[in-house]
Amino acid sequence: GTSGGVLAPLLMMGGALGGLESLVLPSEGTGFWALVSMGAILGGTMRSPFTGVIFMLELTHDVNMLLPLLVAVTMAHGFTVLFLRRSILTEKVARRGFHLSREYAVDPLEILFAKEVMRPNIVALPPTAPSALLVESLRVDPTKGPQRLFPVVDGSQRVLGVVTRVDLQKLVDDGGAGAGEKFPTIIRSTPTFAYPDEPLRVVVHRMAHSGLTRFPVVARSEGRELLGLIALDDLLQARSLNLDAERRRERVLRMRFPLPFSFFGRKSAVVTDAEEEDDGDQTEAQ
Repeated sequence: GTSGGVLAPLLMMGGALGGLESLVLPSEGTGFWALVSMGAILGGTMRSPFTGVIFMLELTHDVNMLLPLLVAVTMAHGFTVLFLRRSILTEKVARRGFHLSREYAVDPLEILFAKEVMRPNIVALPPTAPSALLVESLRVDPTKGPQRLFPVVDGSQRVLGVVTRVDLQKLVDDGGAGAGEKFPTIIRSTPTFAYPDEPLRVVVHRMAHSGLTRFPVVARSEGRELLGLIALDDLLQARSLNLDAERRRERVLRMRFPLPFSFFGRKSAVVTDAEEEDDGDQTEAQ
């Protein structure tokens, strides 16, 4: 865990520092410099400037202290960001070897689910697949690439196991026409599953724990109905989907100012989406 029990010591240190400052700085009233120093110490060392301001205002209910506190905590926060690598809350965690950064962003693996990146159109094999079907399943689709894992399902699409492409290729090469009879011997009956409503972070952790990079995606019902397949490559789509969503969300607004001067009458570099569509329609008409 992180460091705890730092609030009271920081406030006491800030109050003591303010008491010393009041001996040399102009007098602004009882407790003025102590309060400012308490907010600065709290906001700077914890890297939470607004917390320091609000905390001090809640203690005193003196709104007149808002401006001095804002100036003090801003200077303290800037000083600690420039000269200290970490805050007092993360220093203990960093000393244990964990990587920490100051940026706060939403992890795409937390907001996307397995059903959004899984492959629904895959080849599934029955447990009594003939040799011809096994050979046909090994053909590579140029648009999708080779399928590395083949779920084995029964007539109700219930997953009975999985077969890797390496094992299936070896069986077809060695077994020939009798590969269908030996097919049940290479079925792995205890596969690891993924579920459609799971965040991708859970799937990634399961891959790291199991050492596998491909899971069949099944429904959570007792029937374990096959829904698709998810692989490590599919997780890269999470970042692509997130970037695409960011591009769509960042709408740029273009404005035109009909001013009399030609210099000011130039079109701005930003237009509305409707104007973009109108310009595109005019181009097509020409």
